[in-house]
Amino acid sequence: MSITVPPPTLEDLLHEVSDACIGANIDLIKKAYTFSERLHHNQKRASGEPYIIHPLSVAMILAKMNMDEQTIAAALLHDTVEDTSVTLEDIEREFSPEIAKLVDGVTKLSAFTQSNDHNISSSGAFKSRADKQAENLRKIFIAMAKDIRVILIKFADRLHNMRTLTYMKKEKQERIANETLTIFAAIASRLGIWKMKWELEDLSFSYMNPEEYNNLKKLIDQKMADKEKIIQNTIAIITKALEEDGVDVLQISGRRKHIYSAWQKINQRGKDFSEIYDLFAIRVIVNDIESCYKVLGAVHRLWTPMKNRIKDYIARPKSNGYRSLHTTVYGPGEEPVEIQIRTMEMHMVNEYGPAAHWAYKERKNISAQDEYPWVRRIMDWQKDSKDARDYIENIILDMNESEVFVYTPRGDAIDLPAGSTPIDFAYRIHTDVGHKCVGAKVNANIVPLNYRLQNGDRVEIITSKTANPSLDWLNICRGNHTKLKIRQWLKKERREENLLRGRDILEKEIKRVSRIDRRISEDLLSNVELLGKIAEKLNFTNIDDLIASLGYGETSITHVIQKIKNMLPKEPEKILIPAKKAPTRQDILSKGVKVKGVDNVLVVFAKCCNPVPGDDIVGHWKIGTGVSVHRRNCPNVQSDRLTEVWWIGAKTDRRYPVQLEIEAWDRRGLLAEFMNIINDLRIPTNECSAKVKKSKALITIGIEVLDKAQLNAVLRKLAKVNGVLSASRSALSEDITL
Repeated sequence: MSITVPPPTLEDLLHEVSDACIGANIDLIKKAYTFSERLHHNQKRASGEPYIIHPLSVAMILAKMNMDEQTIAAALLHDTVEDTSVTLEDIEREFSPEIAKLVDGVTKLSAFTQSNDHNISSSGAFKSRADKQAENLRKIFIAMAKDIRVILIKFADRLHNMRTLTYMKKEKQERIANETLTIFAAIASRLGIWKMKWELEDLSFSYMNPEEYNNLKKLIDQKMADKEKIIQNTIAIITKALEEDGVDVLQISGRRKHIYSAWQKINQRGKDFSEIYDLFAIRVIVNDIESCYKVLGAVHRLWTPMKNRIKDYIARPKSNGYRSLHTTVYGPGEEPVEIQIRTMEMHMVNEYGPAAHWAYKERKNISAQDEYPWVRRIMDWQKDSKDARDYIENIILDMNESEVFVYTPRGDAIDLPAGSTPIDFAYRIHTDVGHKCVGAKVNANIVPLNYRLQNGDRVEIITSKTANPSLDWLNICRGNHTKLKIRQWLKKERREENLLRGRDILEKEIKRVSRIDRRISEDLLSNVELLGKIAEKLNFTNIDDLIASLGYGETSITHVIQKIKNMLPKEPEKILIPAKKAPTRQDILSKGVKVKGVDNVLVVFAKCCNPVPGDDIVGHWKIGTGVSVHRRNCPNVQSDRLTEVWWIGAKTDRRYPVQLEIEAWDRRGLLAEFMNIINDLRIPTNECSAKVKKSKALITIGIEVLDKAQLNAVLRKLAKVNGVLSASRSALSEDITL
């Protein structure tokens, strides 16, 4: 998908700026254009066009958002420091410190920039392209926190690049599209810049999954063509009713649902295409809030509203500032129609987020940290992050979480990750409130601290001066921000406890793993040289810091053990010699399976379906081998040699191998998150593999479970991980004798 519109000219830009703001400093914009055009004069874009078209297009996007002249001038200059010989000092001298800071905020770090960060080698070069990109993003976020206009320029820059991405190689298209979707579209959503969010999402989706994009686009186009008459009829009926009620309507129009948004409902929420009621909506824009409610009343007089589909975001705005009335009614012909009602100011804020401040306020910069609480959170992560990629991963996880909206006793909206508890709410209010939390009231009722908050809950935190955070809270809370604050406190206040707990965790895990991996001995804790190398690889100053980190939950024991395994020599392959001795009755019974009418027979478990206690099973006679036990619905079972078998005996500690298949949107740290879940459940793993195609990861993990109930518990936990599309048992091909 590419946007083919004629490139703007300087005259187009100046006309747009003049229309948006009478008395705008046109000379400043002309000067910035001339300066940029001279520096980029001999440069071409991948399309073959003169490079100046790109900064001019970026400036035009911002002009249409009514941005100030300084922002537009910075947009015209945004690539000069990165791609030409000019310096920030030159920009500051030629223009102003304000414009220089904006240009600096969106300028990428050089591959040879000197830094003390762990991601940069002693020579000054980044260790990898991923490290460099993570540092560039961190730089943008820090600059954004000081001046929101930095991210607006970056959005416009990315939007124009996405509109012209068709000229790039396929691999680069997919990489840029994935980054745009997971980071920039997500930030646009958090800032409430819906107009950019929707276009960035659809453009990204078209490159990441062109087949699904095109199929869904055809479905929506067809549906819209079928409903065009209904939309126009509905608009006409509403317009007439509002005229009769004396309501002054500024604008009324139809709006179609964006393709990626529809795809999310179908694929991530399990809805059928026919169940998406907001494929098209009618938007009514009026003069004031009183008129909004008059329109809502008129619409409900005309048609019956659908149950649970009336949302008042005027009385209770979203945390990103979104305000509107939404209702879905059974319109003409009993067709579901969504109606959105708002004022023009609300509409501008909803479409352009912080950019609307320049249209409706004093046309001056706002502090992102003051205006948006989640920006304060990412600044907190920045202060405590040793690694740029971990920092970016935390931001991505936070921004792409499903959200729940709850309210303070004063009625202020607070957004939290879905599944959050009162502990998450307390830390979102203030770190000290979180530290001193001892209880909570939800909707005036006392609730436990592990209560899962629901949309619309009104939450009040009970505190005590003598209270302190508990390590158990890390298993209760949901948000990364909350966990970071708890770990920071535990790290600072409970150093000795953390060392003892961390050493105990490491000793127990080494003892457990040593039973199945002969390379690992129980005296490994005394191997100072090896542990020192592990600490260094994980960016810790010394071994005690690593062990303390295990103690307060910052570092996963699974991650440490895997690092240890990677540093030890590989174990020689085992040569298996089949046993000649016939199995005894006790051997057979110990397997937990009884074969009908036979005692002394060899039993094998089929790997094609990996049966575990709790599965409905059937036996299959195999010549010269014995009985192969399958799940009853296994397609490999031959009906001519079946025998009845059943599980026997009390529950034991015996474990059964099962392979899991997980399909998810790929992101850094995904596999580690799965392994942490399995490790927390104390379930052994024996193998793991992963492959990525078109931004989707297919991960296979071999585990050993006690029974079907434990297997189902694992699958439920894995399915809840952010980005997981499916989690199930996988099918193999051969039998294994146990």
